[in-house]
Amino acid sequence: MNRVKSVNKVFLATVLISILGSFINSWILTYTDNYFFVLLMSQIILVIPSLLYLIIHRLNIAKAIRFHKIKVSNIILIIIFSYLISPLMNLINAISMLFVENATTDFMNNIITNNGFLISLLMVALIPCILEETVYRGIFYNEYSKVNPLKGIFLSGFLFGIIHGNFNQFSYAFAMGIVFALLIEAADSILATMIAHFFINGTSVLLVALYPKLFKILEELYGSEKFNADELINAVNSGISDNMDFGYIIRSYGITALIATVLAFIVYKTIAKNSGRWEYIKGIFTGNWNRETVGYNQINGYNQTDRNSAWDVDNRLSINNDYETSYKKRRLWTFSLIAGIIICIALMLVNEFYVQDTPNQNLGEFYSIIRFSVNQWFPFRM
Repeated sequence: MNRVKSVNKVFLATVLISILGSFINSWILTYTDNYFFVLLMSQIILVIPSLLYLIIHRLNIAKAIRFHKIKVSNIILIIIFSYLISPLMNLINAISMLFVENATTDFMNNIITNNGFLISLLMVALIPCILEETVYRGIFYNEYSKVNPLKGIFLSGFLFGIIHGNFNQFSYAFAMGIVFALLIEAADSILATMIAHFFINGTSVLLVALYPKLFKILEELYGSEKFNADELINAVNSGISDNMDFGYIIRSYGITALIATVLAFIVYKTIAKNSGRWEYIKGIFTGNWNRETVGYNQINGYNQTDRNSAWDVDNRLSINNDYETSYKKRRLWTFSLIAGIIICIALMLVNEFYVQDTPNQNLGEFYSIIRFSVNQWFPFRM
């Protein structure tokens, strides 16, 4: 059974149902003025096609998404890694804001203001880290990696980027999708990317919640002439100002991003070695990943510390003997995947070049609904 075709259909179904859901979200936001409910609906919509996929194919969810135990030492390293890779994501985000608007600031402020820190942490960090990782790394990447791990890394990252529906989030979500796919291979468990996803999103929630309080304290200590809390908050929310150019961003973010990324690679290599996966990771980039690498790990079970429970003997032998014919000849690109990508890109272009520049009052009632719905489509994917 060609599950690559199936997961590509899942992606297309996710795109189509999310377009429908965007109209529901526009109605929800109109009557609640609270992005909490919009984000909740978006996460529910995200997981429906994948859940149906698991049910139809009668898959064991733990095996399908590569849910395995990881060492405590690796958990600590993964948390460190998530913070070390963040400066690179900030650099990419800052560069993108030279050309497009920041898509998440108003959303984050609305969530925290209306719901408080704990609820915001739940909705922005905990739920997305479980559901989004299950879909994009658990189902999509794990199936693509059986055909070609390196192509699967970039394709799953690309899908994770375009599903956000705007160029700002696409820029760093694409990069983050690649990093997360590499991380799941290093630790051989989706728990690794769930942990990293939670800490990256959770830190964003924490900072947005703390900035106003910190600025108020500075204003009280030094006076409003030196530290005006409202002006500082507006500066943070506005992102890149008009007087900032590419050179300024590189000087401000580049050195920190470079140093942190080098350290992140060292931590990543340590995680992979702790999991006995470093040779496999190198094999992905040298092309030596089939038979000797993928075959070895699949034959011995996904979790090498519990290999007998992961696969019975017949399954392990079947994978070893039939790997070339069952996976290697398959193609990642199918009609469903291409159609889903085209729809996503088209909506991103509409959102960026038409929706953003067209005033509400110049639109008819129907186009106003379309404009609002496109804006509420995927920017809430974190």
